[in-house]
Amino acid sequence: MPSSLSKLFKTMNISSSHRDCHSNNSKTTTTQEIGTSSRQLARQQSEPFELVRPPKQLNINPIIGRPYNQYYGYAIPHDWLIRFAEKECPEVLLERDHKSYEFHAMMRGREFISTRSGFWSFDFKHCFNPKDGSVPPLWFDAFMARYFKSGNDEMRAVQIDIVPVFTVCSERDDSFEKRPTREQMDIMTELIGYAPQWWREWRATEYIIELKFFALIVNRVL
Repeated sequence: MPSSLSKLFKTMNISSSHRDCHSNNSKTTTTQEIGTSSRQLARQQSEPFELVRPPKQLNINPIIGRPYNQYYGYAIPHDWLIRFAEKECPEVLLERDHKSYEFHAMMRGREFISTRSGFWSFDFKHCFNPKDGSVPPLWFDAFMARYFKSGNDEMRAVQIDIVPVFTVCSERDDSFEKRPTREQMDIMTELIGYAPQWWREWRATEYIIELKFFALIVNRVL
């Protein structure tokens, strides 16, 4: 009898050992799979969102001596940005009768979008705003006529539609590689209320001067 019981317990211990070993392996595998999935998800969340670059442009910007820069982002008129700040962060705005109220509101609106999305490497550019998405060749000619003060009065009088664009990247390698993540883009699109697109910059130097003036005003206010 003792011999029989001994054999029985040995059999039970071996069976139990196999089950425990199998169970531990299952737990280890599951933990590894979870860890791998977490790393993959973190990597996907930190990678720039997928974006196809626009076709190369042939029209030369006379100011920079190369094709007009193309930027990806959201058209945001100044008055829209001011209203956005008034809605989302009114507590940080100046008094409405303050001489720098509009400039300050625009800055706070930009900060709010960056803070919520976690993306700060953006800029504002003045871009062509054609109705059908294709910039008319006449606009390029009119722009050059104005810049170089050439051509006739009729050419210089051509109406060119321009819009401020909240840009998240450009087609150039250094900027394109630093574009936002998918999550950041989703947050910005939700806040702004419409999808981004590719835009062609209008006149770089003019807006650089405007931004410097804007920074000067804000520094005096703060």
